[in-house]
Amino acid sequence: MELPGQQLLAANAYTPLDHVLNLDIKSPAGCQRLTGIIATIGKSSNDIETMEKMMAAGMNVALLNLTFGTKEEHIETIKMLRQAAKNYSVVVGKNYPLAIAARLVGRKIRTGNISDTNEGPVELISGETVRLTTDTLYKDRCSSSTVFVDFINFAEQLKKGDIVLLDNETIQLKVEIISNTTLTCRIERGGFLGSNKDVFVPNVVLKTPNYSEKDKTYIDMAVHHQLDILIASFVNSVDSIIELKNMLGEKGKRIAVIANIQTTEGYRNYDEILEVANGIMITRQELGSDISPDKLVIAQKNMIARANKANVPVCLSAHLLSSMRYNKIPLRAELLDIANCILDGADALALSAETAVGICPVDTIACMANACKESEACVWTKQTPVPCEQSTAIAMAAVLASHRTMAPVIIVLTTMGKSAFEVAKYRPRCPIIAITRHVITARQMHLYRGIIPLIYEATSDVDWQIYLEQRISFSTKWAMQRGFVRVGDPIVLVCGWKQGSQFINTMRIVYATTDVGVS
Repeated sequence: MELPGQQLLAANAYTPLDHVLNLDIKSPAGCQRLTGIIATIGKSSNDIETMEKMMAAGMNVALLNLTFGTKEEHIETIKMLRQAAKNYSVVVGKNYPLAIAARLVGRKIRTGNISDTNEGPVELISGETVRLTTDTLYKDRCSSSTVFVDFINFAEQLKKGDIVLLDNETIQLKVEIISNTTLTCRIERGGFLGSNKDVFVPNVVLKTPNYSEKDKTYIDMAVHHQLDILIASFVNSVDSIIELKNMLGEKGKRIAVIANIQTTEGYRNYDEILEVANGIMITRQELGSDISPDKLVIAQKNMIARANKANVPVCLSAHLLSSMRYNKIPLRAELLDIANCILDGADALALSAETAVGICPVDTIACMANACKESEACVWTKQTPVPCEQSTAIAMAAVLASHRTMAPVIIVLTTMGKSAFEVAKYRPRCPIIAITRHVITARQMHLYRGIIPLIYEATSDVDWQIYLEQRISFSTKWAMQRGFVRVGDPIVLVCGWKQGSQFINTMRIVYATTDVGVS
């Protein structure tokens, strides 16, 4: 029996060409989205009601960009997010595991504020010159002739002929004259410059500290308020990740550390970074500037593939639905870009200004969720078994069984999530319900493609087999209520023969019954 959105004829093709030839535009989207959605919170989404609507639309991870706002404002946002998650949990009838992430400033360099004498952004005109200075007298007095840059050693680390990009590459400058604190630059591509815009120097590795004093304050905040995810910006080597994990200490050891790759240097050291990071974020804006936009497609595909092979979750950010910052309808090219990210193997996609300051954050998330579901059905999932460890064999067997039986779901009973992560690596076409008692584990599972985390809060039975059946019944009931498991449907179970995370060694197939259980 064909299930909605399965594209089974294409899925069972034996060659990539036959797979594409058998894709059917009449096939409906899948019932459940498999790709995680990370949404940045800003002035457009910084109220409890909007946050609840964003969760209903598909937000799995709420992201705080620590570059903007004060510590007190971010703490208030964290409180609102937790209240919104609590309210939404009541609506859906279960504890909704919204993850809260924060992006550290790190090596990010920014301009100062435009002078109050100007009514808005100032125009930098092509062909003219502008001074970039580290003199703090200009921090709040930026103009069309002088722009403050907040890295004290900026001038001494650049040379004549270097390119400087401002405001997401909108404005391009070329260094002509260098003094102790000032760079005099020719404006090669002009534009309007506002306050606190990003500064990027392609093909130059600036010697800056991995984390500023402001970052250290925010790291303490993340530990104190028990955030789930920290994103380290401009990670060029494993040193950045190791330093951050050391700063988190024993109290923050459960926080997932994500490496944000934005430079050629980070790409060069990518394999080493994969070994120590809990996840990867690829920010295509800066990375594309550093390695050139023409090479970005190669870098994206290569980095996603390497992360997939290492079973490290990878997400993409920048320019996903940029047009929806100002419009309620996306560009067709943006929808195709989302599809290509998913076909490449991305676990999650991150929205930035679209949900932080855009006109329709809820609609933007809903648009991305729908685009993801349509794209996921187009993934070719033929697997070739190879000699492997016990846990890998169980995971591959579960995925293969789900394909052969057309199971609508795989249920994984897990403690710290490792078994669910292993199953997710082999990209089943159906969702993976991962049931755990650990709330932070559930929240961090959103980073992995295909996993729907469920938190089991009922009292555990002393008899392991009875406790096992209770959790299976809980998961099955929830899936049937959501409408993607029906009576008689096969369900693939991955569990252990006794209590403990090291005992996951069992895969079996059961069938959903009328009494909301399995047989």
